[in-house]
Amino acid sequence: MKHFKPEQLSSSLQYKLLTGIIVPRPIAWITTQNTAGIVNAAPFSFFNAVAVGKPLLSVAILNGGMRKDTANNLLQTKEAVVHLINPDNVKEMNLTAKNLPSTVSELASFGIETQASELISVPSIKNSSVRFETVLYQHIPIIEKELVLTDFFLLEIKNFIIDERIIDLNQFYISTQQLKPIARLAGNEYAELGNIFNITRPS
Repeated sequence: MKHFKPEQLSSSLQYKLLTGIIVPRPIAWITTQNTAGIVNAAPFSFFNAVAVGKPLLSVAILNGGMRKDTANNLLQTKEAVVHLINPDNVKEMNLTAKNLPSTVSELASFGIETQASELISVPSIKNSSVRFETVLYQHIPIIEKELVLTDFFLLEIKNFIIDERIIDLNQFYISTQQLKPIARLAGNEYAELGNIFNITRPS
């Protein structure tokens, strides 16, 4: 077994280890809007569910020396729409990973169609089978030597929007086969679901 102490690794090498080992990761495709009304879209894979009762999502936005537009917009307007990725929108999602000036909308640049959200002002991406309209619940900056390395956000879901083909309303069950989630792996690798199996939890 090889041992690696974090202090002996650069941030980029730590990133390679984490993103190569902690797989598969769900992808949050997030739309936000700045105070000038420009809508930003970007994907993030340091993302997951956190709580129920008060339904919360977490998303960590790595800084890289400059705060990302998504983080800036969340801190300004405190609203975001989190979309999930499937084979129908993965190519569009990848386009929005491009670094563009904050004055330029990825959605407008790549012709990605939006529609009005129901409960918040940030538009939603139309080509999405699952999305969450959210508001900022908590912002936790991850700081090292007075530098913000990561903006960690907890987002409170105010509205679940789910394609009817994915959810069985009688049992309130989500069909994973219909959801067709795309997972983030290392580097440029992504994955679709492979074999699905059941294990009964012990009582």
